[in-house]
Amino acid sequence: MRRRDLIVFFLAGLCFNIAVAWFQLAPGYMDADYYFAGGLRLVQGHGFSETYLWNYLDNPQLLPHPSHGYWYPLASLLAVAGMLVTGSQTFAAGRIGFILVAALVAPVTALLGYKITSRRDVAVTAGFLAVFCGYNAPFMATTDNFGIFMLLGGLLFFFITGQNKIAPFLLGVLAGMMNLARVDGLLWLALGAAGLVLSGWVTSPRRSYSTIFLQLCLLGSGYLIVMGPWVLRNLSVWGTPFTPAGSNVLWMTRYDETFAWPASRINMQNWLAAGWRSALDGRLEALRLNSINTIAAQCAFLLFPFILMGLWKLRKDIHIRLAACGWLALFLVMSIIFPFAGSRGSFFHSTAALQPVWFTAAVVGVDALVNWARARGRFTPAAQTVFRVALVVMMAVLTIGLAQIAIVKNDWNQFHRAYHNVEDVLIRSGAQPQDVVIVANAPGYFVTTGRSAIIVPDEDLESVRKLAGKFGARFLVLEKTYYTDPMITVYQNPNSQPGLAYLGDYDEIRIFRIEP
Repeated sequence: MRRRDLIVFFLAGLCFNIAVAWFQLAPGYMDADYYFAGGLRLVQGHGFSETYLWNYLDNPQLLPHPSHGYWYPLASLLAVAGMLVTGSQTFAAGRIGFILVAALVAPVTALLGYKITSRRDVAVTAGFLAVFCGYNAPFMATTDNFGIFMLLGGLLFFFITGQNKIAPFLLGVLAGMMNLARVDGLLWLALGAAGLVLSGWVTSPRRSYSTIFLQLCLLGSGYLIVMGPWVLRNLSVWGTPFTPAGSNVLWMTRYDETFAWPASRINMQNWLAAGWRSALDGRLEALRLNSINTIAAQCAFLLFPFILMGLWKLRKDIHIRLAACGWLALFLVMSIIFPFAGSRGSFFHSTAALQPVWFTAAVVGVDALVNWARARGRFTPAAQTVFRVALVVMMAVLTIGLAQIAIVKNDWNQFHRAYHNVEDVLIRSGAQPQDVVIVANAPGYFVTTGRSAIIVPDEDLESVRKLAGKFGARFLVLEKTYYTDPMITVYQNPNSQPGLAYLGDYDEIRIFRIEP
């Protein structure tokens, strides 16, 4: 690959992601709000702590509470970098690093494509597909892990064959960063180890066990340099290397139990009591949703047949074999072990790391189809170029359309705008700075207003009032499409709820004061 090509890809990715970011005035959804809020707390000198709770899985007792007990901190640290560089604590400052990361995805994808195929034309097309990356595009420039995982995944597969002395250590660092971004990073450590061992057998069948051991030690060292401090932090805070929230997720019988309070009611006994049919139905539904996600989100529909053809064409390449194994492992884990979290976003988040491989496979698949047709006298030699250009143009049109739907039609900034108005109502109703609010998107409310907030639990009104007493919450906010089933009657009959004073509504948001 030429250096000029990589610069062009970077600039194209930068311009496109800046254009998308222009319409995003706020993080946009709870995950991105949470990471940005974590960065704000760090910049403000509060360390890894939070005055907002989006779940109760690690059994919080008071506010502030140790942060990142479920989601990991790398995205928050990247937000910190932007705010420190600019000296500003705004969302625009916090997202700078994410825009730069998103811009780097295309050149890294091109480099990986060239390494896999040794063809510049394939690499160039794959790089442009990474600029117009389909369903991922609206999320690349906000404060979430999509761009981070896509970039780190591309680099991981670039170094995964370990063909120089420093590659194993770099693989460990990349796996550690992926783990610092998401809990499933351990899978990428295992994949890196498999890549080192398998590529060694292919290139040097007589390689000594001591060489393999040394490479794995370098891999582990790189991983521990990144993850070691975070593991020590978890040990000091939770008493375990990993936070306690993850173990509760194993025993969920439905997604809304993510917001159960207290979390102790999510346990193996209740899971068994729900019966085998409940467990089976949940996993079958997750298999269905994750299959749809693979075709629609990861492959943007358009690329799906070409990716399959490309994977088959490249089936002997170690990068492709490892990527396929990684996808299969994620698919099974996110469908069978963690079916509810997996099918509601975790699978989509995690497989972003595989997108650079899929883009390369898609181009190879298009070429394979054209070559098949040419062998039968269907096309001229120029057909490959025509089809590649057409593929990029169609992906660009599709990506822009998807971004328009996600940002404009679905009102990306709705939480930001609505919570400003809700806060005005609370202040007029006598809310004091120390008062806590119970709301659907607690991190989003904190980001918008600076007020402490906790999430509406998956409980009835009596439990909500007990929760309010524990955390000092004086106000309850219910949104039309963002409350759990036990609170339906409260939303539908706001004037007749014991212990609640109905303050009115704004844009179908019901606002209550919680009475002592």
